[in-house]
Amino acid sequence: MCPDDITISANLQAAFNSSKQLYLELDLDNPATMLRMITGIMMTDGSSLKTLLSEKDYDSVSSIFQAKTGMPLGLMNRAKPILLMGMVYPSILGCKAEGWEQELMKMAKEKDMPVHGLEKAEDQIGVLDSIPYKVQAEMFVKTMYDLDSTKQGFQKLIDIYKAQDIQQMVKMTSEDEDYGDYEEVMLRKRNENWIPVIAEAMKKEPAFFAMGAGHLAGEYGVISLLRKQGYQVTAVKN
Repeated sequence: MCPDDITISANLQAAFNSSKQLYLELDLDNPATMLRMITGIMMTDGSSLKTLLSEKDYDSVSSIFQAKTGMPLGLMNRAKPILLMGMVYPSILGCKAEGWEQELMKMAKEKDMPVHGLEKAEDQIGVLDSIPYKVQAEMFVKTMYDLDSTKQGFQKLIDIYKAQDIQQMVKMTSEDEDYGDYEEVMLRKRNENWIPVIAEAMKKEPAFFAMGAGHLAGEYGVISLLRKQGYQVTAVKN
């Protein structure tokens, strides 16, 4: 999101101040986590975009990618295509994109609050590897060829996020023609794995949990899974 879109309301600040520990999807305060994520950027089976795409498609998306990012695609030829799409988002947003993680980690540092992860870097890398690289490459080509449509879809997602309509966000993900088929591995299984971690953390001391909004709603969302475990969950509007 653009920096101006990341706002800390009084309600959110109060919830954060009442917490003693911060849980993100990954412990981004740990250098080892960041190193593992960097080493997990590359495809593991020797594939490259040049081998996954036709020569025509590769040459075309190379030109578009460099125009939008300022970086030759050849330097990232063996990177997982799904990650390359993220590198184009700043040009789509028209700003230097930032994430909530940076803001929350800054707040945690100011409070000398420990930061933990709901999962390990290997878990997140495994999710990316579970989507066939050929499929990822096709998603990448589709994104590059239709940036206007991608921008519209991305803006719609941001608008839904700002409206805090988590049900609509889950619906949009489920119906996405690219990601919908991988909803179970990208969301459901991870949500189920996080519940024991969340439960154990809450036993120790008050905790602030931050995760992608797509993980919250739905039958297998974190909110529903926590309620099934007997926890009372109420919304804190930002």
